[in-house]
Formats: sequence, C-alpha cells, structure tokens
Amino acid sequence: MYPYFQYSGGILPALLFLVALFFLFIFLPVSMVAEAFSKLGLTPAQGVLMFIAILVGRMVNIPFHTSERLVVVPKPRSVSFGMDEAGRPVRIQEDGAGELKKQVFAVNVGGFLMPLLLSLTFIVRQHMIFQADGVYPWIGFVLVMVAGGCYAMSRPDPFTGLRIPLVLPALITFLCVYFFVPLEYRPVAAYVAGTMGAVLGGNIVPLLTPRFRNRVGTPMVSIGGPGTFGGVFVAGILSVLLA
Repeated sequence: MYPYFQYSGGILPALLFLVALFFLFIFLPVSMVAEAFSKLGLTPAQGVLMFIAILVGRMVNIPFHTSERLVVVPKPRSVSFGMDEAGRPVRIQEDGAGELKKQVFAVNVGGFLMPLLLSLTFIVRQHMIFQADGVYPWIGFVLVMVAGGCYAMSRPDPFTGLRIPLVLPALITFLCVYFFVPLEYRPVAAYVAGTMGAVLGGNIVPLLTPRFRNRVGTPMVSIGGPGTFGGVFVAGILSVLLA
C-alpha cells in the first residue's frame, strides 16, 4: 500500500487557491517592486522591466580576475551497480576525487552591476531635478552603517563564498533612513545605501581582508552573487517602501 493524495474539494476552491498563490508569489512582489521604483522616478512598466532584468541578471557572472590560489573542486559521487560473489545485485558508491583549480573572482549582473547603475541614475536624477546636493552626506552616513553591519555579520559559505543575513541590510537601512534622513532624501538614500552597503560590507570589504579571503574556498567568488543577492534585492525594494 502506497500513500496517495486525493483532493475532493471541487474545481472552484482549487481555482481560488491557484489565484491566491498567483497573487501571493507573483502579483504582490511585482506590484511592490513597481511601487518602490515609482518612488525613485520610474514608471510602473519600467519598474517591472527592472525587476525582470535584475532576476535574469542574477544568473550571469562576469569574471574579472583569476587568482593564483588553488581551491579544491569536489566531483559528484558516482553510483554504479554490480554483482557480488553470490550473484546478487549490489549498489556501489564511489566518492569523486577533488580537483584543484584556480579561484576566479566575478561580478554578478543582477546583484551588483544593475544596482550600481540604478544607484548612479537615481543620484544623477535627484541632483538634476531637485538640485539636492545635501543628499550625499546622508547617503554616505547610511551606507557606512549598512556596510558596517553587513561586514560584522558576513560569513564564509562553502557553497556561495560569502553570505549575509537576508533582511539585515534592509533593516539597518530602514532604521537609519527613518530616524535620521530628511523626508525628501529618503527614497534615494534608502536604495543607494541599502544596495551598495550590502555589497560593500558583505562582499568587497571581506574579500579585501586577508583573514576573510583565505577562508573562502569556492571555485568562483561572485560579488553580489548568491550569498548576497537576496540581501541586496530586499534592501533595495523593502527599504524604499518603508521609507
């Protein structure tokens, strides 16, 4: 007797459940992103396009440096089947031998390059439209706070290289922006400082610190990659909405 799943609630409840899933996991995040980018001067359509571009860019890493340091790249375990002395089938597992490769450093398109370009665009727009020279000290203040917090919580990870807590950059950004930054500067300061502070404190500064860099053993170290992308993305969207 094998366990099985049987649903007898009818078609209408099933359709409502699918609609609720669509609203929760697709429509709601996209609408939040569009609302966040609208505070920064983009139209909803532009915000959705940026959302899609960032998610697609998350899968693209551009190498820029190959280190002389060798790291072990484990090979997957191989499984085969054979016969024992009695003629019975047996399963044979063999651990793959590790291979030494030079460590490669790269930048992630969705987690670093696009947030960097968007940050520069928002700063230029803020300066040209509002003549807001006073925004720069506030961006610098919040960026230092976010970078410091991310650096303190950054940890080497065997799969992603370096990892930071998902909501930490957004939380620090929101607290600093809400309590210190003037109202007219909050959206730009939140996005720029939240995203760039997460990358700076979560990736760049640790990689420039020998005690951190020597503990990172992944074949590819991606700035803004898997271990940091979530924190960068959440900080850029959530902190702007809350600000």
